[in-house]
Amino acid sequence: MNFNDRRFKEPKLVVIPIVDVMLAVFLFLAIIAFNNQLVSVFVNLPKGEGKAVNVNSLSISIDKNGHYMVGRKVYTLHQLAKLLKEKKPLLVNVMADEKTPYRYVAELLSELQRLGITNINLVLRKRV
Repeated sequence: MNFNDRRFKEPKLVVIPIVDVMLAVFLFLAIIAFNNQLVSVFVNLPKGEGKAVNVNSLSISIDKNGHYMVGRKVYTLHQLAKLLKEKKPLLVNVMADEKTPYRYVAELLSELQRLGITNINLVLRKRV
């Protein structure tokens, strides 16, 4: 056997596969980092003077069984109508469970319309 014919080859470092792997890792980390449930908008508000305004608002929650709740207290629709007449809110926030039948929300909206309350927010959670 003749070992002298073998030529010694110097090792090569191929950069292209390394760059491909690093790019894939970077894209994976970027997707994870920017998958945020919260949406933020930064604005520069103008400066001004004036008295602070207290908006008279009321938050009403409806569960899947049709219970209307203000805070932790449960009301019937009739009791809720009395409470709304007393407090006279300018704004009503309605929060319903995703399994709540629509008829309970419709009944509340109908009652709010009957009482003349037109500023109503249907509170939602952002879909992921």
